[in-house]
Amino acid sequence: MDKKNKMNSIIERWKADVESYRNGALVEICVPQCETCINYIEGNALYCKYYDKERKPKYVLFPEKECYVYESNQPIDIQIADDRENKVYGGLFGFCIGDILGVPVEFSTRQERKEDPIKEMRAYGTYHQPFGTWSDDTSLTICLIDAINNGYSIKKVAENFVKFYQGESFTPYGTVFDIGNSTRDAIIKIISGKSPTDCGGKLETDNGNGSLMRVLPIAFYGQNLKEYELINMVEEVSSLTHNHNRSKLACIFYVEFTIQIILGYKKEEALERTIKFIYNNCQEKYLNEFRYFERILNKTIINTTENEINSTGYVVDTLEAVIWTFFSTDEYQKAILKAINLGGDTDTIAAIVGGIAGIYYGFNAIPNRWIQNIARKEELYDMFKKFCICSLSSLKKSNKDFYS
Repeated sequence: MDKKNKMNSIIERWKADVESYRNGALVEICVPQCETCINYIEGNALYCKYYDKERKPKYVLFPEKECYVYESNQPIDIQIADDRENKVYGGLFGFCIGDILGVPVEFSTRQERKEDPIKEMRAYGTYHQPFGTWSDDTSLTICLIDAINNGYSIKKVAENFVKFYQGESFTPYGTVFDIGNSTRDAIIKIISGKSPTDCGGKLETDNGNGSLMRVLPIAFYGQNLKEYELINMVEEVSSLTHNHNRSKLACIFYVEFTIQIILGYKKEEALERTIKFIYNNCQEKYLNEFRYFERILNKTIINTTENEINSTGYVVDTLEAVIWTFFSTDEYQKAILKAINLGGDTDTIAAIVGGIAGIYYGFNAIPNRWIQNIARKEELYDMFKKFCICSLSSLKKSNKDFYS
């Protein structure tokens, strides 16, 4: 094959993205969290109500990590009325927090994370963004949530993607600082007038994790759908940016697994039921892709060693890392920190893990100091509250079984 026409593999493309970000990194001024903390003393940068007898530590003045005494001066109070809201808010805020904690160290290597493991929220880093900044993972997820809140249609989701790309809506600060190449290419096609579900990449090299990272809301909205309706919806939403069967199958698996977690099944049974769902409903269309998901479908992924887990932007690597991390931890905080410390696509893997872990362990398992740091937390909360209401009619009735 002519080298000029050689198509890079998904892993090669991932490595190229990493290098481009590393080479383009800029060093800018870092601003502490202090002005949003109840301990802040106006006009006094070196001291605060907590550090009144000694100077603030260096990591606070030149923020490398979250101040452990930080307490927001504009706290948000999330009200949980019932188990359903506990799972919805746990899943959606849990997803967002995973994204936020992973953003500053995206593209870092596993060795770098072993030498300097993430133990708390950080800021700046890869994209030089302040504390609480979420990326395109959350942006594109709330694009879907907003579409559901306003009467779901794939056209509405596509329109929201365009608004996000153009910086009009769905970003923490009105600009887009992180977006995958496949997603960007697809949105440009949407803008050009192409049918939304024909815009996603269809080649084997188009199997990044850009659709897997944003399908979580379907697990809540689509619980009451018949099997084929649920699959069709997931395929439709994935196809906006990722139209290859491998990406779509990964999304179907994640959504169904999340549904089983929402229904209250323990991890092992939820996985078993999801595998059964895939074999019962996806063989005809996706059988040729099953071999790429072998470690998941035969459940060996659960007992795989960390050295055998890849944390790149490849959709199968991501789904494996998510399931492995979820099964190898026993609380929300441990799950997302373990995901981040794998290195690589830290924000996406931690966000996806954070979604299911937030559902499984509940909203109250998420550290409040992290919730209070979220950029535009009030607007997200309003959107999530509306999503609770809009998705209520679509939620599966208690104890209803897919296999009855």
